Amino acid sequence: MRIKILGALALALLAGCATPPPPAPGSAASKVVAMGDIDHFEVGAMRVARENGFLTVKAQLSNTSSRNKTLYYRFAWLGNDGFPVADEESWKSLMVYGSQSTTVSAIAPVPQATDFRIEINTP
Repeated sequence: MRIKILGALALALLAGCATPPPPAPGSAASKVVAMGDIDHFEVGAMRVARENGFLTVKAQLSNTSSRNKTLYYRFAWLGNDGFPVADEESWKSLMVYGSQSTTVSAIAPVPQATDFRIEINTP
């Protein structure tokens, strides 16, 4: 009986440790790169458009904590081949109040950008 209980417990632990499947290509989740442990933040809806030949992005960021949190983010602009087409951006800091959402926006610095990544980190 004890072996059955231990076996069931081990199976439950293994099931809890399973890695989630990777995000679908082209989805909002596939555009986000966590540069460390991202506590209490979620990336929501994204709007992508081409205006005057330049890629523009607006992304919703939500603080799921009841406390004010600081988030660092930057955009990486990619070409058709998936490689960067512009210099690396500097990190930007953003204070998001507890249980609030905000929108960050960016415009690609070069018209060759056809895709992007948002890199985020928390202190």
